[in-house]
Amino acid sequence: MTTTTTQALANLSDAAVAALQGALVTRGPRKGRLLSAAPPSQSLAYAAWQGAMLSCNPYKASIAALMFMSPEQRAIQKEVTALFDALPKGARIAMDKDRQALEALGAW
Repeated sequence: MTTTTTQALANLSDAAVAALQGALVTRGPRKGRLLSAAPPSQSLAYAAWQGAMLSCNPYKASIAALMFMSPEQRAIQKEVTALFDALPKGARIAMDKDRQALEALGAW
């Protein structure tokens, strides 16, 4: 992790860090990247995943999900979106395999 990323993670609330951990792959070659599909919709990990996708691959983010989030989910989503918006473009692209593939094809 870069110093910027470490500092940004330090600014997240404990709930946001836990939610973001639930939105990341934990095993295999994609460990540490965002899950391909959203976690269950009633979880805080779902809000973190949606927030991250708004920066990494907005085509995967759900407008309906953003509309129907609970206040707690919305707070997590905003924190995570701010974190990912602060990351360099290359780091955001690397977090989503579909965005990475689209960039490689020149389609993005």
